[in-house]
Amino acid sequence: MAVLITALYGLTAFTSLMNLLLMRRPPRTETGEGRRILCLIPARDEEENLRELIPILIAQGARVAVFNDESSDRTGEVAEACGATVITPPAPLPAGWTGKNRACHELGKWAETTDAELWLFLDADVRPQPGFLDGMAALARSTPVVSGIPRIRPGRGVEPLFMAWIGWIILANNPFWIVSLTGLSHNRFLNGQVTLWHRDVYTRLWPNETMKGRIMEDVMMGRLLGREKVPVTVADLSRVLDVHMYDHWRQTLDGFSKNAYEMTNSAWGTILVALALAFGGLAWVTSPLAAAFFFASALFVCLTARTPLWPVLFAPLSLLIGAYTCLRSLWWKKHGKTAWKGRTYS
Repeated sequence: MAVLITALYGLTAFTSLMNLLLMRRPPRTETGEGRRILCLIPARDEEENLRELIPILIAQGARVAVFNDESSDRTGEVAEACGATVITPPAPLPAGWTGKNRACHELGKWAETTDAELWLFLDADVRPQPGFLDGMAALARSTPVVSGIPRIRPGRGVEPLFMAWIGWIILANNPFWIVSLTGLSHNRFLNGQVTLWHRDVYTRLWPNETMKGRIMEDVMMGRLLGREKVPVTVADLSRVLDVHMYDHWRQTLDGFSKNAYEMTNSAWGTILVALALAFGGLAWVTSPLAAAFFFASALFVCLTARTPLWPVLFAPLSLLIGAYTCLRSLWWKKHGKTAWKGRTYS
């Protein structure tokens, strides 16, 4: 048993190291190709984020549209003042839709009236660095859908511990590097914070409408693209895109509690994920080599995502936090407590 456990940790170390070394990265040369991109931003109470984000995108040559999702602040006014086209909902959120899916679907319908061939959906809390749009356009030359892993700006205090388990699941357990090198198989993964679509693929699938009731719609869309055999590039975007998701550990816990259930979309599946995370956070004690592989995998994940390194020392605790988050998400789902930005989803 100890040999098997060591081998499993060794596989996570190998996968995370290869992702660190071999994941695709966008070129950082300025080519002007980014001007072909239409940026589409779903926004609910995001006036402060939009005040920073929109000018950066426009400075890189993009056209920007914002869907003002029934905001209670000045999201629409700020977006318009910054130079974006603002789209307002024709009616309250329909039953059976999540807010983000409705927002992205309406943005897609509006984008269809333009001549743009590259549609880039972005969350309002991302911060592009120089060359971001040109780099995304370059990646899109060879792939109809592009997503990736940005650099996560840490929150205050222990907040990174409540985030680190997500990075470990994604980068230590998904061999993105193999797809990057060979073009074979499929990642079956998207990151909804940043996804670029070729117009014809989005309008053929209308993925946000297909996943209209899903909270973790990006992962579901990644699986949809796998079934449809649409190639996806998942790139290391950590040098060209930052995101600051949460300030405080409780915000992070609540944020992932709202959607962790949908990793499997079943009670037993969620319990199994929680058990796997608990196993990962505890079983390394079986041998020094297993421990070395485990902590190495946590280090390689941090280096890939360019996040603070100190959570590596507490990697076991982070995975146990992940297990708790999954069980909390299950409890929320079964008791109708799944809530986000003033909306409750059953």
